Amino acid sequence: MILLRLEDYYDVLKNINLFRNFSERDFFKLFKNIDYEISVYPKDSMVFIESTECDTLNIILSGNVRIQKIDSSGKVLVVTDFKDRDIYGEALLFGQCNTYPMTGMSTMDTTVLFIPKDAVFYLCKNDDVFLKEFLALLSSKSVTLSSKLKWISLKTIRQKICEFILIDYKKNKSLKIKLNMTKEELADIMGVQRPSLSRELMIMKNLRLIDYDYNYIYVKNLEEIMKMPLNIWYATL
Repeated sequence: MILLRLEDYYDVLKNINLFRNFSERDFFKLFKNIDYEISVYPKDSMVFIESTECDTLNIILSGNVRIQKIDSSGKVLVVTDFKDRDIYGEALLFGQCNTYPMTGMSTMDTTVLFIPKDAVFYLCKNDDVFLKEFLALLSSKSVTLSSKLKWISLKTIRQKICEFILIDYKKNKSLKIKLNMTKEELADIMGVQRPSLSRELMIMKNLRLIDYDYNYIYVKNLEEIMKMPLNIWYATL
């Protein structure tokens, strides 16, 4: 691993919510009294391994870390990807069970900032701004996880797409569903692979259930979509 300087990545870090309210002077003052490490992982390197202890707060400065689960038969399930400026490990850091539940692999040359647990505790204790942003980060990740669990509980990709459509339709009463995210981000929320999502969208288009372009999904057969067995939580939204 190659060790690098924090100064080399200030332009990346200043745009992360955790540090957005710090001036350049205060940012470097923040790191002056703590230990940290910046390391580079070549493509196809293990960044962290399932069941090992998470004892650092981790920020991806460049590259991509693919989160995957390997079952007893050796089959690899890709769960999601962490990209530039993504933070991981914060929810595990101070928990009783602080081991990684999955494995992280670099899919390209990847640079990661590691802030030790003791340093995070020091920053939270001595800097109110950092504490506020760290708690906001934990809260945001909790909401995101809750949302993902709802999607994952649906069995098929078509169910997930129909759920997405019906939630938006209930809210906006429009058969024109605006996509405020990329299809890659939508696939991530639903807990599926982007190619699988694109394939199912095309099948639904061929069945004349929907049409779509880069920005919108157009509902063509709402009645059939509403027949799809969905989660009970939809009715309570």
